[in-house]
Amino acid sequence: MKPNKKNLRKIIITTQLTNKNLQDNNQNNEIYDRGEEGFKVYAKGMDGSQKEKAKILPYIKKGKIAEMGCGNGAVLEILSTAFQKSEICGIDISDAMLEISMKRNYKHDNVIISKGDVREKTFGNNSLDTIIYCSTLHEVYSYSGYDKKVLRKTIQNTYEMLKPGGRLIIRDGVKPENQIVYMGFNNKKTKEKFKRFAKEFGPYEIPYIWERDKAKLRSEDAMEFLSKYIYDINWDIEVKEQFGVYTKKEYADELKKLGFKVICNKSYLIKWLRVTHYEKDVKLYTKNNNKFKPRGFPHSTVIIVGEKPKEDRK
Repeated sequence: MKPNKKNLRKIIITTQLTNKNLQDNNQNNEIYDRGEEGFKVYAKGMDGSQKEKAKILPYIKKGKIAEMGCGNGAVLEILSTAFQKSEICGIDISDAMLEISMKRNYKHDNVIISKGDVREKTFGNNSLDTIIYCSTLHEVYSYSGYDKKVLRKTIQNTYEMLKPGGRLIIRDGVKPENQIVYMGFNNKKTKEKFKRFAKEFGPYEIPYIWERDKAKLRSEDAMEFLSKYIYDINWDIEVKEQFGVYTKKEYADELKKLGFKVICNKSYLIKWLRVTHYEKDVKLYTKNNNKFKPRGFPHSTVIIVGEKPKEDRK
């Protein structure tokens, strides 16, 4: 099938939805209902991160490419230009995001926008060359009751949908290795935002104590705060999401258990976050011999690539 311009203006339902699927679908649309202004801010953020997301391009195998949780189409636009002869499909469950992505001006007639639940098997077995999750798997986890079984099943479905030799590419938040850190605040606004975050964080209330006007807490909880405090308009939604579901090692272990060969596993801190926000608002410390020592900020992002063996023995 060769996509054409007519394909870009309609939604193709890629899954046969049962009554339960339809109920879950409606519930998720309610969850994702950020309001008109919220969606504008959300979409603007996706567009602003295109350069960062383009870092996945070297790992993509051309052919049939699917982005799961395509949002407003920002990544699809990059893929359409970089892989002009490939068939590219974007899957999303949010009607509002689908509408925005369908209106996007893709330069090449190789993109199809489809509605579906990324937790389900939306394509047949051995049918895709590359499957991409950009800032999607943490949402799968967060909106499925913080259940890692659902996340594992999603990745298992991905393995099955990939052709032998096909690749899974994940770009998402990353949990730091467990360590106790101390967080100092450069202004009252950020300090108050932290107190609010500690009470409202979705999976659990953040445990911390004050010590010399610094919050003593786990590094993974510090990372979660840093990933969210910059939000205002979409705060009520973002604070419910856990961005760092796995550490780098845990991600690699999960992929290996499902049969993938891990060919890339790297994490980094997005410079824009560090310069524009973190360095202005907070300081992090470790403590040794009752003395505080400044330390760097945790990484914000992981890129991990798993390849399905060319001879699948499963």
